[in-house]
This record gives sequence, C-alpha cells and structure tokens, in this order.
Amino acid sequence: MAESFLEDQLKRIRELSERMSRATHDAAELSEELARNREASHQGPLHEVRDLRTYSSSTESGLVLNESKERSQSDAGSSRRHTARESSRRRR
Repeated sequence: MAESFLEDQLKRIRELSERMSRATHDAAELSEELARNREASHQGPLHEVRDLRTYSSSTESGLVLNESKERSQSDAGSSRRHTARESSRRRR
C-alpha cells in the first residue's frame, strides 16, 4: 500500500512538473509578445508601409509632377479669387 501511494505521488509530481514547464514556456512567450507590442506601439501606424510603385520611364514621373503643379496653380488661382470676393464684400 505504501508503494502504490508513493507511485501515485511520483506520478502527480511528474504531471505537476510538466504543467509548470509548460506554464513557464507560455509565460516566456507572453513576455516576448508583450515586448513586441510595446515596441510596435512606439512606432507610427505607417512604420512598415513601403512605397512599391514603380515608374517605367522618367516621362511617367514627369507627367505626375506636371499634373501636381497644374493642380497647385489652379488651387492658388481659386484662393486668389476667393480673397478678391471677400475684399469686395468688405468695401460695401
């Protein structure tokens, strides 16, 4: 009877040891994950975003630049017109 009791105790100790080993491993993984999350929270939302656009020739990129210049010039003209309207209202 004493032998079966000791065998049961030994079996329980082994099971508890395995559970503790798994818990320790899981805790280490959790600590690593928390460290990664902390590090990621210090970076901006676009930290890992990369510009993967490719331009086949310099003329394509030149067209994009010309379009943006035209847009900015037309925007500047509309703001001048808006300012002119406001100043004429003030004079009345």
